[in-house]
Amino acid sequence: MELTIIGTGYVGLVTAAHLAGHHDVTCVDLDEERIKQLNEGGTPIKEAGLSEALAGNTERLLYTTDYPASPLYIIAVGTPERPDGSCDLSYVDAAIVSIFKANPRAKVVIKSTVPPGTTEHFAQVYPSLTFAMVPEFLREGTALQDTREPSRLIIGTTSEAFARELEQLLGTDAPVLVTDPATAELTKYAANSFLAVKISFINEIARLAEKIGADVNGVARGIGLDPRIGPDFLKAGAGYGGSCFPKDIAALSSLAARHGEALHVVEGAARTNAEQLDHLVRKIAPVTGMHVALLGLAFKPGTDDTRDAPALRLAERLMDAGIVVTAYDPAATTSLDQKETAREALQNADVAVLMTDWDELKKLAPETFSVMRTPRLIDGRNCWRFADRPDGVHYEAIGRAGKLPSNNLT
Repeated sequence: MELTIIGTGYVGLVTAAHLAGHHDVTCVDLDEERIKQLNEGGTPIKEAGLSEALAGNTERLLYTTDYPASPLYIIAVGTPERPDGSCDLSYVDAAIVSIFKANPRAKVVIKSTVPPGTTEHFAQVYPSLTFAMVPEFLREGTALQDTREPSRLIIGTTSEAFARELEQLLGTDAPVLVTDPATAELTKYAANSFLAVKISFINEIARLAEKIGADVNGVARGIGLDPRIGPDFLKAGAGYGGSCFPKDIAALSSLAARHGEALHVVEGAARTNAEQLDHLVRKIAPVTGMHVALLGLAFKPGTDDTRDAPALRLAERLMDAGIVVTAYDPAATTSLDQKETAREALQNADVAVLMTDWDELKKLAPETFSVMRTPRLIDGRNCWRFADRPDGVHYEAIGRAGKLPSNNLT
């Protein structure tokens, strides 16, 4: 089958790499530099296995800035946050206009995260196009694996025939839910919001644990063993970031407000996440002229994505307070004073803050911190493997009040 994917970001490229194993895939992006890089064999994003998957299917992949007359299009463009928190659909709208010009009777799959009602709106505006909303539930760092082995496939469409076609195209052993487009759209927002709530919940418990001398890791393990709760997303730390959770919570809250509803739990999760950064700043106790080394800048390991990364928000807060900030990350690149190694970033620092739980940073030996003015480590991800024997490093965790990391969730 021939199909076209609009957008070559995380969702678009990973989807293309997966489908190119069995289909001829054209990837469209208006970013000429990105298309040039892809045509030269490069990969504009870091994602496990992606470069190899693209290289292994070059005969089935075409990269271009032009829209071909394709029978099926998959839209995977960005839906950024507007200043008021609502979702900016201009890229989706532009993609559908171009699709209609290229083939006014095409079938269109929207994978971009859009507010409920969006797919039905476009179906009314372009009645000759057939639409389906198929939300993605990828995790950056494991996106290709998640595409190949999804936890579920949700297809929102009013066309039973199109739903069956997509089941075959996206074939999986996972559960398949065929529903209306609005339900599929809301499911995506609800999923991300619920995960953010779990993270913020355990971070609130972590702050209380520090005050009363409890171990939040033990609490997380204790409640996570309950099958009604589960252990995932119960790891206390510096808070969530990335391109999805903050943006999607803002868009969902904005949508609810327009319909006269208030999402108290979801909005509370966003407030707690902001307060978690305040908690980290209080731990650092910054004074003008202090030198802070940030270990890890990407919002999570396995990716170079720094969109809304807690480390960058922390760096901004510190620099505004007159703090010298150096940084190290194995993959991400920013405008900060980044060093080639963790040891270089730590040189003469007063405090180090571990912000991304890369394996390399988890395993930093205590002697690595000897180059600091005062070997002090604040573990913003509760992941340092030497916490039980820091050997001269003053170690502080999140929510453990000096407790050793026995039976922790890693």
